Parts: sequence; structure tokens; C-alpha cells
Amino acid sequence: MATQLIMTVGTNALPVWVAWHHLKDKLDPPIKVRFIHTADTTDDKDRLVKYCQGSNFGNHIKTSPGDPATVRRDIRQKILNGLDENTTTIHFHYTGGTKVMGVEAESAIESKLPQNIQMETSYLDPRSTGGPSIAGRSRRYVDDARKNVNPQLDRIALLNGFIVPPFGHHPFLQPPTPNQLRYGRKFLNKPDMVVPKGVAGIKNKGDLLEYGAYDALEAALKSITTRTNYIIFQGVHCRRKGVPSAKKFELDVVAALGYQLIVISCDTSSPVPKNDTASEKQKKRKLGSFSINIKRKAIEAYHRAKQLGGDEAWAIMLCKAEHNIAAGIQEELRDETGSKSMPLQVWGEDKWPNLQNQFVYYLRNDLHWR
Repeated sequence: MATQLIMTVGTNALPVWVAWHHLKDKLDPPIKVRFIHTADTTDDKDRLVKYCQGSNFGNHIKTSPGDPATVRRDIRQKILNGLDENTTTIHFHYTGGTKVMGVEAESAIESKLPQNIQMETSYLDPRSTGGPSIAGRSRRYVDDARKNVNPQLDRIALLNGFIVPPFGHHPFLQPPTPNQLRYGRKFLNKPDMVVPKGVAGIKNKGDLLEYGAYDALEAALKSITTRTNYIIFQGVHCRRKGVPSAKKFELDVVAALGYQLIVISCDTSSPVPKNDTASEKQKKRKLGSFSINIKRKAIEAYHRAKQLGGDEAWAIMLCKAEHNIAAGIQEELRDETGSKSMPLQVWGEDKWPNLQNQFVYYLRNDLHWR
């Protein structure tokens, strides 16, 4: 018995790696792995070859992303090349790549399938009610694909074409100190507090909100789960791999739940200060400018989260907006994300004093992390 595992590759290599990580232990050995990719996703395929360590690779297949006839021809001509004589199963996983690649490759494989070989299919379903699962035609291979995945931020980033420290002279990320976390907790309950002087790593209220968010998220994770495969960072610097001139960007707080990322962006600007003496018209204009700024930052946070963590990344914009303003901004962002699950959320200042419990609800009900 032997299995040939064939996987389509798109511009988001992370879920393909996740599927390989689980399927390699669930299919009949020995397993030979082959990727179907395009000219534009050759780099993604090469990264997968690097990170699918220990695999026995066959000849990979390069095809078209959108021409059905080309995909059928390439698969039919090349799919049986390199099949071991003891192969009993071809397992086709089609999470990556275009719909044309998935549909036409599956059809072409079945049309050339020898009678003594059976075919299985699977895909990674990020919208499963219990967390992202790996399902097939007749069985579910994995209930929650985040389980048993070691949360390595550098690997997650590299699979999506980005790098995090160490690069250049920037040291690798260090967790906040107990003193920084203590002031962060205090700030969540007293956002008008004076920024403490002489405390390392605290220069402004933005730093305090980041430490408060880090502390609340960490406490929430510890309180709801026995899982240990998560990790949290503060102040993550990133840039695109292989492009020295690429602009670096920073993410305030990042958590990896297995392979799935949460990015929290923090903003402490005030919509309209309480002591503002401006006219109602001027206040309305200021509030409008504030809302536009928060929306812009939220979209940027979600965009960066997806760049670093792929299509399953989530983002939260933590800001000083009142509840109704935050809810209005979030509603406007539904069209931006194109998802009913709201992978991008806007949390106003009303959530700050009870931020740990807000994270508990979010993790349990939105991300199904228990």
C-alpha cells in the first residue's frame, strides 16, 4: 500500500502546509507528495517544499491558473508519471490554487485513474463550526486543524512570503516585563492616567494600551483552554521576504493560535476631548475625521494580518470610540472584508475595563478556541 498526495498551490501557502502537516499522519504510508502550481506560485511551491520536511517528493506539475483545457492536458499527461507500482491511493487536496485548478485537476485525475487505484479528496474548511477542519467526501480527517500545530510566527510569515525579526540589527521579540503589564492593566481602567516617567518601554498611552491588550488576551487564553500551542507577541516588525527595499511595518499585538493569527491594532486618539469648546458643527466634523481615521487603521490592520497570516487571519481595532460609533464603523467594514464572520472587528473604549472577558467571548464564540 502507498499513497500519492497531490496538493494544489495558490498564493496562500499556509493552509496547504497545514493540510500536509495533518494528512501525512493519516494517509496510508509510504506517501509521495506532489504539488500542482502555476508560474506565479512557483515561489510558494518552493517554500512548501522547504517546510514539508521529511517528505518524499515526486515531480511537481506546473499548469495554468485559469485555462481549463491546459489544466486537463497537463494533469492527464503528467499525473501517472512517477507513480510507484505499489500505489493504492491518490489523495487530492484542493485547498490552494484557483477553482479552475481544483475542478479540472480532480476531473482529469479521475479520468486517468487505473482500476487498481482509488481516489480520495479533501480540503481545509476554515468556516467549520468547531474551528478550521479538514474534510473529505466521506470522512472528516481533522476536527480542528489548529490542534497539534506548533505556533511558530517566523514559519507562518515565511510561508506567506514575509519575514519577522531577527533581521538587520533588530533583536527577536521579547515579552513585556511585569512592570509594563502592570501599567497596562491600570491603563485599561484609567485611560486618563498620566503616562509614567522613567519606565522602560513606556513612552506614551499607545504603549500602555498595547501592554493592556497583551495582558488581557494572555489572561483570557489561560482561563479558557488547556491547549498550550499558542503564543503572543507585542511590537512585531515585518517586511516582505526577498525585497530589501520593501517597507517594514509594525503590528501592535499578535497572537498565533496554532497556525491562525489574531492581530490587535491599538489607537488612543480621542474622537472629541471632553473639554472641547468647539461648536457642535466643528465637533461633528472632528468625529467624522476620527471615524475615518479609525476605519483606515482597521483596514490596514486587517490587510497586514492577512499578509502575515493568510486568509484565516483575524484583526481587532482597539480604540477610544464610544460603543455606537465603534459599532457603526464595524458595520461599514462588513463590505470591506466580504465575510459574515467579521474577521475584522472594532472595539471601543467601553470594552477596555472588561477586556479579558471580551477576549474570552471572542475566542470561544468567534474563533472556537476552547
